[in-house]
Amino acid sequence: MKIYLVRHGESEHNVDKSRMAHTHDSQHALTDLGREQVAQTGSFFRDHLGGQSIIFASPYRRTMETAAAIRAKIPSDTPFYENLLLREWELGNLYDFHNRTPEAKREFKAAGQLYFRFVNGESLADVYLRTGLFMQTKIMPLAQKNQYDNVILVTHAAFMHMMLAFLLNWPVEELSGFQPVENASVVVLEESSDGEYSYEKVFVPC
Repeated sequence: MKIYLVRHGESEHNVDKSRMAHTHDSQHALTDLGREQVAQTGSFFRDHLGGQSIIFASPYRRTMETAAAIRAKIPSDTPFYENLLLREWELGNLYDFHNRTPEAKREFKAAGQLYFRFVNGESLADVYLRTGLFMQTKIMPLAQKNQYDNVILVTHAAFMHMMLAFLLNWPVEELSGFQPVENASVVVLEESSDGEYSYEKVFVPC
């Protein structure tokens, strides 16, 4: 069974981070470019998927729009579910990138990117735990039933990175340099006969 990790297309806050200070992260829509990107992603799946598929998506607006673009290009009877475990790394209810307090800067420097927990939000380590929970509650039962050839997860860059770290057993010291993958890109994970996972980035929109 292949696991496809899909990042949402370019969204409003990717272009203007100041939106995070007054609009909750779950409400940011795709930009015009983002919609063009996810149309390409949908075409990728139309041309490359074989067998039976199932889709899970973060319930955030930009991921739901991305999932809709994919679903428009693949068989209409493909099962689709929203799942909160796939949501974005939470930086708090609202987050002002231009107003970081000296105390927050000091704590971030002390804890590092992996362990720093945002006020009313999460650390990257918390996102790592969510990926494990999703694997246990959704992916592993599907694999045991052997019902689907492909599982498509429409999610966010931090979740994708932490799922790769979880499944490929990346050492902690390699997780502090998190950099997001490209918008609307696709990474595929496959499990070998000995239970080890490998991954490949198979699509990036033009």
